[in-house]
Amino acid sequence: MPFQISRLIQVEISFKLKGIALQTIHARELPDCYAFQNTITFNNRAHSGKIKIYFDSDTDIQECKDWHIFNSVLQKNTQYILVFDGFVILSCLASLILCTRSIVLAWRLQKRFVTFFLEKYKRHVCYADRLEFLNGWYVLVIISDVMTIIGSILKMEIKAKNLTSYDVCSILLGTSTLFVWVGVIRYLGYFQTYNVLILTMQASLPKVLRFCCCAGMIYLGYTFCGWIVLGPYHEK
Repeated sequence: MPFQISRLIQVEISFKLKGIALQTIHARELPDCYAFQNTITFNNRAHSGKIKIYFDSDTDIQECKDWHIFNSVLQKNTQYILVFDGFVILSCLASLILCTRSIVLAWRLQKRFVTFFLEKYKRHVCYADRLEFLNGWYVLVIISDVMTIIGSILKMEIKAKNLTSYDVCSILLGTSTLFVWVGVIRYLGYFQTYNVLILTMQASLPKVLRFCCCAGMIYLGYTFCGWIVLGPYHEK
């Protein structure tokens, strides 16, 4: 039976490809196996004389099977990195528990203070005074620890070839690193010279935030303009 191209509506071609990423022999690294699930779609539903072609590909990365390379430098380095990641997770978990305990104790002290103030002076404590019992540095450390723990677990899974969530892992670890370095400012407050600077920053923080809100509108407009103008020319 002859095939008439004019009657073609849609054709899908699916196929699988397997590949091996061979590393240098000098490094003696274990190779990675890639499994590609590809689908090519020919769409002629518009019957405009030009068939649209779509290509979709899903990639699955895993460690190659039946490869036995002993005394590999990569295997030793991977083990050291996994041990270091485990140490980081335990340290962050201990820090998370201690900071959470401090916040819980501060919350209990705040409730006792409110009760005492109400019974002694018959007055309610305002919300701003209650927030004085909440240490913002501890909250920052808790957020940083949670992100570090999750990011380190994802990093270990990526090393074990179980996940490929590179973007999520990098965002979590990068943001937690930023919070850690911001938290270092807290320890500068123990020095008299730096403490004056920190107190000045705390006093000017509301005004700085208001300025950032106003200037942020301009930056957002600039960002959206670049996204709309340059977005079609970039795959991301």
